Amino acid sequence: MTLILVRKLLRDIRWPLLVVWLILFTFSALWVKIAHSVTTEIAPFFNTLGELAKIGNVKETYDKVVFAGPGKVSQAVLGGSNINFNNPLDFLAVQMLHPVVMVLACLWGIGRAAGAISGELEKGTMELLLSQPVPRDRLIFAHLIVDLLTIPLICTAPVLGTQFGLWVVGEFVVDYSTIAKAGLPGVDPKRAVETLKFSALGQWGAVVGLMALMFAISGLTMLFSACGRSRWRVIGWAVLTILIMFILNVLGQIWVDIAFLRPLSVFYYYQPQNIWLHNQWLLDLGEVWNGGQPMFQIPAIPLLFAVGTAGYLAALRVFTKRDLPSPL
Repeated sequence: MTLILVRKLLRDIRWPLLVVWLILFTFSALWVKIAHSVTTEIAPFFNTLGELAKIGNVKETYDKVVFAGPGKVSQAVLGGSNINFNNPLDFLAVQMLHPVVMVLACLWGIGRAAGAISGELEKGTMELLLSQPVPRDRLIFAHLIVDLLTIPLICTAPVLGTQFGLWVVGEFVVDYSTIAKAGLPGVDPKRAVETLKFSALGQWGAVVGLMALMFAISGLTMLFSACGRSRWRVIGWAVLTILIMFILNVLGQIWVDIAFLRPLSVFYYYQPQNIWLHNQWLLDLGEVWNGGQPMFQIPAIPLLFAVGTAGYLAALRVFTKRDLPSPL
């Protein structure tokens, strides 16, 4: 009976699943083109301007100008001050933190889990479902299986989209003759062409972090769904909770006084750029709790999976113990 229920749930979400997958695939492929333009045309142009103006550290000057004031929020959202936009790999890693990816990940986790229980109650189909030989715990287990199947599938889209984009765009080549045509004095049009070498295979590790984040959000929303009876009310509470967590994490990066609150947000443990660029899978809480000095390290991804699991277990307990209301 569980298998039949899983098949039914997958059939219900097949079209939204396809749409989300295609959007992430297309965005990731287009992001490669954006990264190609920025790292082979725009960044070298400004670097050349910096050389002509005899600016010592162009990146530091660029950060001070572009990411000053309100721009610090954008810098925090895009991965902090460690991102080097001259490096193709650094720029590609930004896509994992881009609002398109983050919003779709949150919408999927919240939207699907919100309708799992409260949605069935609101539509009046829960009574019909439970009239079949389906224990309540089996229903929660079926939704867990669906998450374990769909979330990894969705997370293949950014990787495959990136690889497709790299295949279409080709090598990242900086041609300084193009910069010379812009009319900058002192630029040698015969300067050697530079090919930027990098490998994007580290993205496979980064998407594991995305899977963990989506599962954590889905588990938390499942708990809300098990407690509620209106799908839209559950969505409202889940969106509010996730939004507060997101804002708390971003503000904690630019406002030192509240940085100690960042570990309360699931987004603090989602740092795909560290995995992709530096193969860094552990987080040192001393960054926010000890003034930046080493304290102790925790495995971020297992912690996110633990949050999602705790949400499912709490939802299981609530759903199996509560009295189900009559349909609205």
